[in-house]
Amino acid sequence: MADYVLEIVEGPEAGRMIPLAGPVELGRDAGAGVALQQDELLSRRHVRITPEADGVMVEDLDSRNGTFVDGDQIYSPAHLAVDGQLLVGVTVLQLRTAASGATALRPIPADFTVLRPLPALQPDATTIRPVAPALAVPEAEPDYVPSAALGQGASALFPLLDVHTKGKAKGAPIGIFVLVAFAVIIYFGLR
Repeated sequence: MADYVLEIVEGPEAGRMIPLAGPVELGRDAGAGVALQQDELLSRRHVRITPEADGVMVEDLDSRNGTFVDGDQIYSPAHLAVDGQLLVGVTVLQLRTAASGATALRPIPADFTVLRPLPALQPDATTIRPVAPALAVPEAEPDYVPSAALGQGASALFPLLDVHTKGKAKGAPIGIFVLVAFAVIIYFGLR
């Protein structure tokens, strides 16, 4: 039987290697075989992993958020092959052979670190000063409303309205007056 390693490829403890010499339980509890205490969606005792000749057997221990093997939720013991993925909580683990020594983690490309630089230290190296993002631009005044119209109410915007809107705005008070007049006439007529 080959020696296996579970590598955390995504989640709070990414990069951590968990050797599998025998059956092991993963969970949030410090008493579990392997404690992943930074993942809050893990149950105290979440999953049992048992090495076999051609992979590992994964058994969900009635966890609250479930266990997923290669993207499928499991309800009974399931087989996980080498290079397969196991999802528990928000942690993604990948099964590897101990002899391969390969890692699924890739370094962050330099292009991405330029977009969001790390905080720079001030000369005394004790405090951190914020660094503006590389793509930040100063806030601009709106160009769709003239600055003279801002704060002066609707009268300054009236010349900017089209003819159709102006006609409706002028006719609305007359329409309301006529409607109220008809309502009063009908009320007194039916009495």
